[in-house]
Amino acid sequence: MKTKEKKQPQPLTLEDALCEKVGHYLVCFIDQCPLHDQCLRWLAGQYVDTMPLAHNAINPHNPKISGEQCIMFRKSERVLMKRGLTNLYYDMPGHMEKSIRAHLISLWGRNQYFEMRRGKRLITPSRQQDIADVCRQHGWTGPIVYDGEQEDWLW
Repeated sequence: MKTKEKKQPQPLTLEDALCEKVGHYLVCFIDQCPLHDQCLRWLAGQYVDTMPLAHNAINPHNPKISGEQCIMFRKSERVLMKRGLTNLYYDMPGHMEKSIRAHLISLWGRNQYFEMRRGKRLITPSRQQDIADVCRQHGWTGPIVYDGEQEDWLW
């Protein structure tokens, strides 16, 4: 089977990625949070420009925020993400491809599915598991083949 691997530029460092995301990412300024030094939201908050009077930030008064069980916590570690689904269907029979595609679209919606299929949106480990589960439910026993992979943070 031939597959084409799409190469994508990757941020070199966490600092580069934070500087790139900070303008449109929900940040946190809760310095007393015990998880702040490991949290992408707090780390991104350290790169917010000082000139704007307001910025999108997490509400520190919400009881579900801050502490060991913070629902907005995003761990600052890179994970292996997959890119693109065009090679997934290469060896599948047409009827199986159609039912798998329809099932994935019903899970995520058309926009997200096609962004992932084209490689515009990275495929997280949990979505990779969804894809594997759907393929197995529809009888596909072959390999789950993606167009490429890269390490990134789970924003």
